[in-house]
Amino acid sequence: MRTILSFILFIFLFGCTSTDENNAWKIAKRSNTNRKELVKFLDYYKVKGDKEKYKAACFLISNIPNKYSLSGREKKRIYDIDIVKADSLIESLEYSFCLKTKCPYLQNYTFEQFCEYILPYRVANEPLQYYWKWDCVKHFSNGNSNDMAEAAQNINAQIKLKLAPEFYKDSLQSYTSLIQTKYGKCDDRSTLVVMALRSAGIPAAFELVPYWGSSNNGHSFAAAILPNEKTISFQNENNNDINDLPIRKVPKIYRKSYTIVSNQLHDTMVFDFPQLFKDCDIRDVTGMYLIGSKTMALNYNKNNISYLSVFSPNGWIPIAVSTNGKFSNIGTGTKIGEESEEALNLGNGILYLPSIFTNAEIAPLSPPIIVSNDSIREIQPNIMQEETITLTRKYPLNKRIVRFAQTMIGGIFEGANRIDFSDAEELYKITSTPESRTQKINITCNTKYKYIRYRKPKGIFSIAEFSLHQQNGTLISSYPIACEAIQKDSTMMAIFDNNPLTYYQVDRGIDLWIGMALPQATSIGAISFAPRNDDNSVVPTDTYELLYWNKGWNSLGEKSTTEDHITYNNVPKNALLWLRDLTKGKEERPFTYENGQQIWW
Repeated sequence: MRTILSFILFIFLFGCTSTDENNAWKIAKRSNTNRKELVKFLDYYKVKGDKEKYKAACFLISNIPNKYSLSGREKKRIYDIDIVKADSLIESLEYSFCLKTKCPYLQNYTFEQFCEYILPYRVANEPLQYYWKWDCVKHFSNGNSNDMAEAAQNINAQIKLKLAPEFYKDSLQSYTSLIQTKYGKCDDRSTLVVMALRSAGIPAAFELVPYWGSSNNGHSFAAAILPNEKTISFQNENNNDINDLPIRKVPKIYRKSYTIVSNQLHDTMVFDFPQLFKDCDIRDVTGMYLIGSKTMALNYNKNNISYLSVFSPNGWIPIAVSTNGKFSNIGTGTKIGEESEEALNLGNGILYLPSIFTNAEIAPLSPPIIVSNDSIREIQPNIMQEETITLTRKYPLNKRIVRFAQTMIGGIFEGANRIDFSDAEELYKITSTPESRTQKINITCNTKYKYIRYRKPKGIFSIAEFSLHQQNGTLISSYPIACEAIQKDSTMMAIFDNNPLTYYQVDRGIDLWIGMALPQATSIGAISFAPRNDDNSVVPTDTYELLYWNKGWNSLGEKSTTEDHITYNNVPKNALLWLRDLTKGKEERPFTYENGQQIWW
């Protein structure tokens, strides 16, 4: 089993000229476990005398040292150099050259582009299988289009992989598994799209955003590579175009490269790198995409390796590296010059922590900075001045969540004493966008009702929670009822499960309703309801902790609340803050407190 240290030594000793014949033979002959297969592969093309195929074979082997699969949840590394078979590599290479000869799409590409975007037998770190090269064309058609962009879009539209949360922590699945189950995560879909495109003779690459600058995860997508190196990005099966990207803030975009990427960082022979930069297999392509970016320089650690890291609840994550303090194409949080439409109250720019990596951990070099199109500013708390702040959320309110709440506009709560609601009386009508949380509406009339319902005359019927309270606030017991159209749908019980994250939704309907039958006619003191939401609002059932950044996260104490907000005194002004929910949930983001509002980063 090869180690990362030995890989870097390979790179240092042999360089990274992917077509260097000497490198390929040295690597093949130095393999302790698989020398016979590697030598057999190179020798096959050397003896055959086809210079171009031999050059391609040398390219594959000279860049094989850092290639591996990740196996299972434990993510054990299985290195290609130890297991590849000569016959499988030959079959893969021959298919690629058949495409090169016959495929009209490839006529305007250089040999180097062919080697990077068509030739490789693998895409990322998926389990090693070779037959995808010729099997994909059985499953995904290019629509017989002579236009490469149209053909790529035709293929992408057929790949409908269902993104399932249970796969998010797993390693990449094999090609066989994806074809059979059609389940996975965005990394799996990106890998499969690249396979399908390359199989059809369309140069393609696996692109990744290591971590967003506005939410707590990363992203990957496939890109068809045009001869001029412009890209057509494929985020899903629909609405894909040149430079098409999600609306989230993008700090960096990298491309998974088959060519071993040599740079100043690894030439330093320092062996302690964050995982993203260890394997010499990513190339910075941020500048190829139409996002706002900035070139900047740190005034400290100029002669050593430094990083820019972004916030994660599990610790800062390095997404850019420099050996001299200068950073190029650092994302500013805009798309084609426009501010992100992702969420409400997002700040202008992206939050970064200038950092070093030592003892396998990120350590701060300076206070956090915000990089925007027009400025770079530090966030430094004023510990000599304090203020009282009132907080309502632990995570920015995504506009998608607001749109869920908007579906309730026009909804009506009604009371009746006849089960057919022929005597219905309006108790409350939703005339504007409700809050994206559980809210209580006081009912002032003293009429007693046996039946209460929520009715939507037309449009999307969507609601997450619904309950009734007596005048003293006590919950009223009841059993669910519904209109005939939905009364047999058991999923409607999500409305009564006291879990704000579950919901019931019917996308099209006329005069749909769901309600409660009470044991006897009762005066209603209040109605509680919630639209479909993310459960990231402050709630009375949870315990919270507020932290501020000053050379590290410092606690301002744990507390609970009886309201839909929480107040903290003695908070340093101008501080970067983080509200943690100690009871439940994982979605949390840092913020500053400006003009009485949480501004999210």
